[in-house]
Amino acid sequence: MKNKGFVLSVLLFTTVIVIAGAGGSSDKAGSSGGKPREIIIGAGSAYNPYWFLDENNQLTGFEKAVLDEIDARHPEFTLTYQIYDFANILLSLESGKIDVAVHQYEYNIERNQKYLYGKVGYTTYPLYLAVREEDNSIYGFEDLRGKTLVSTSTTSNAYYVANKWNEDHGRPFNIIFEATAALALEDIASGRADGIVAMIRLIESYKQEYQAKIKRVGEPVSNSNAYYLFNRQTGEELRQIFDAALQELKDDGTLVKLSHQWLGGDFIVKN
Repeated sequence: MKNKGFVLSVLLFTTVIVIAGAGGSSDKAGSSGGKPREIIIGAGSAYNPYWFLDENNQLTGFEKAVLDEIDARHPEFTLTYQIYDFANILLSLESGKIDVAVHQYEYNIERNQKYLYGKVGYTTYPLYLAVREEDNSIYGFEDLRGKTLVSTSTTSNAYYVANKWNEDHGRPFNIIFEATAALALEDIASGRADGIVAMIRLIESYKQEYQAKIKRVGEPVSNSNAYYLFNRQTGEELRQIFDAALQELKDDGTLVKLSHQWLGGDFIVKN
């Protein structure tokens, strides 16, 4: 395995961390008969259990574990990582600063117009509406009329789904924003907000990590899968490479194993 190099540099409005991937670059060069091709992954660092920094300030999480498996099995390339705020990962993909964006990206129309989606989905991403435990008046978006939904991002699929429904139905509810999940949950507890849209795994983690008195209600407001994203102009070759690599990990059971290890269950897309 490679030593994990950690180089910190500051870009305009964005902190970027460059980390070497798994599998020694010298070993890879020897096995392929030449220098392996570097592929730069755009990642986050504050989305536990997918991407986060461990006690040694090293990048880890489910996404990193999956990419480590891919990296170790393919001596023809080596993976390095640049860490951005979530909103800046796709901007870096568009500008060519990174080759692959990996941050549990679900499909939406706007993203598809700008970026090239992988064809192999890897994790399932059912989104639910969560409300206060004692609130028995809300079971779906239609019950939020005159009420308030809180979101932590304008670029997340949770916001996209909620805002699209709201626009399509004459904006019957208000949407406010908080910088963190903790603040959003405080809004719900205080009554400033009435609900939040989140993946089922996040709702359960909020209840454990923040002791949030919330519950999920109704049917999923969206049920989609996560994909890797590539540059629309230059990313077709890489899409084929990573689609094949993900499919290999799905077929041999590695993805399910990593899902149990990092996510607490089988949340892998079935073929």
